[in-house]
Amino acid sequence: MTTKLFRSQFLLWLGAAISIAEIVTGTLMAPLGLTKGLMAILLGHLIGGGLFLVPAGYLGAKLHRSAMGTAQLAFGKLGVTVASGLNALQLIGWTAVMIVNAQLAMNGVSQKLFQFKSPVVMALIVTGLILIWLRLDTKVLFQLNNIIVGLLVIGVGVMLVLVFKTPATANPVATSNALSFGQAVELNVTMALSWLPLIGDYTQRVDRPGPIAVVSAGGYCLGSIAMFTTGLLVVLRTGQTDITTVLTQSGFGLVALLIIVFSTVTTTFLDAYSAATSLANITGSRRINRLAMVVTVVGLVIALTLSMRYYENFLYLIGSIFTPLYAIIFVTYFIRHASLPIWANFTWWLIGIVGYYQLQGLNFPGGTTLLVLLGLGGLVWLSGQALPLKTVA
Repeated sequence: MTTKLFRSQFLLWLGAAISIAEIVTGTLMAPLGLTKGLMAILLGHLIGGGLFLVPAGYLGAKLHRSAMGTAQLAFGKLGVTVASGLNALQLIGWTAVMIVNAQLAMNGVSQKLFQFKSPVVMALIVTGLILIWLRLDTKVLFQLNNIIVGLLVIGVGVMLVLVFKTPATANPVATSNALSFGQAVELNVTMALSWLPLIGDYTQRVDRPGPIAVVSAGGYCLGSIAMFTTGLLVVLRTGQTDITTVLTQSGFGLVALLIIVFSTVTTTFLDAYSAATSLANITGSRRINRLAMVVTVVGLVIALTLSMRYYENFLYLIGSIFTPLYAIIFVTYFIRHASLPIWANFTWWLIGIVGYYQLQGLNFPGGTTLLVLLGLGGLVWLSGQALPLKTVA
């Protein structure tokens, strides 16, 4: 039973990482070149996965609380409400982003294969499948998800082989908007952080918190590293930054279309379900699946009017909110085993959000998130020397 649980949890998070959004973000690493690009990907996932996803998953399993429920340790019931509201908003945003990415890629492939293009139709197809996923019985869902993820892994492998059969370009990658190494690391970290408020939702009902946290974070990081690397290598190989152009030119057409569709579904249903879990913390509703379906429909509406020009800013916004939140929670539970007064933790949270954007100007090679984690964590710990503390379980 334990082995089966670990396998299902690993595949759940591996499937979450296999998405067109991860590949698209990986293409942004290309101006760094192969060596630095790979270093940024690995370092970013080490920080995001090892320093954030693992302890967050551990807390969910140890305390048997949802990801946002753990905020009560340091911020009380008000903190759970505020954090849940912010999390629901970012996950609705992610639902929209995933639908947009999917419909753009689907239209690119569909136009090449069938001379048909319709953002509305493609968005409706993806949304409909997500809604079906959310209606499935949990046991059936995990079984089907395991099969789909296995097929996606094979499909992505074949896609890479076919892509690298295309002639290499001699054109250099454009570097007018090139990222610095620190910015590239930060994009990798923030992509992992986008799952930070979710992971506890999927570990809260399981035992053995340490192993399940490592398995979950490991599944995500393995898949995400592969997707980022795919985006990096495709651009360096072909000179193309539009992944749909590469897919259609690789002769992989119909299979690529299926990969785009089902990778989006296996990722986005996690976003919708966790957004519903956060909304349930606020409303007290137990109809999680119905709330998740509402989230999906709202995401569709936003997707039909969303501009992707703010994609990077959206990722940084996630980092600015949830990095200081969890830095405070981690110090409270793992280091101090006691909480500052709620007003003090809220103050530090606000300082951390503002400080995140100020620290971006330093262009630290390890990324802004690592600076905030260490700096704010240290300040929270030091302030405990002067302020009264309340022991937490």
